[in-house]
Amino acid sequence: MLTVNAIIISTIILDVGIQAVIIDRIFRAKQGNKRREEVEEENLTRYESNTSSDQPKGWEFKILRTSSGGFRSRKVLNRVCAEEAQAGWILLEKLDDHRLRFRRPIIARDRDNQCKIDPYRTRYGISEMVETWTTIIVLLIIMSGAAVLGFTAMNRFFGDWQTRAVQSAPRTGDNNANAIRQPPSPSAKPNN
Repeated sequence: MLTVNAIIISTIILDVGIQAVIIDRIFRAKQGNKRREEVEEENLTRYESNTSSDQPKGWEFKILRTSSGGFRSRKVLNRVCAEEAQAGWILLEKLDDHRLRFRRPIIARDRDNQCKIDPYRTRYGISEMVETWTTIIVLLIIMSGAAVLGFTAMNRFFGDWQTRAVQSAPRTGDNNANAIRQPPSPSAKPNN
C-alpha cells in the first residue's frame, strides 16, 4: 500500500527520481521473491522420482508457473489441470497462486506427440519478460502523461500572465499628473 501511495504522490508532484527508486524496489522485491521460491522448491518440497519409499517408482515432476497469480481463480486452475491431463500430468499440490506442482508416470512420455500442449512447459500465460516490459512501458506512459498534464496545467496558469514594460519617460501629450517625477536638482532651494 505504501508503494501505491508513493507512486501516486510522486506522479502528482512529477518527481521522476522517486518513481525510479520505486520501480527499482519493485523489481528487486520480485527478484527476492523468485530466489526465495527457488529455495523453497528445492529444499522444502522435495520429491524424489525413484528413491522415495512413499511414492511409486517411475514418476516425474514439474512445476508450472504463471507470473500474474492466475491460479487464484478456480476456473483457470481447472482449465490448466485439464490441459496438463492431456499429457498425463496430475496435480500434486498448489504451492501458491502462481505455482503448481504436477507429477506423471514416466510411461506417459509415449503419448507426448499426441498432446496439443508442450508436455514439459513450465510457464502458463504471458512470459515473465513480456510482463516486465509491459510494466515498464505502462509506467513510462503514466509518467509521461503526468508530465504532459503538469506542463499543460502550468502553461494555462502562467501562460495568460502578461508583463508590461516600465516606461522610462512620459510620452508626449500626457499631462503632468502622470509624468514621472524627477529628483530635485541641487540648485533648487527648499521653501521654508
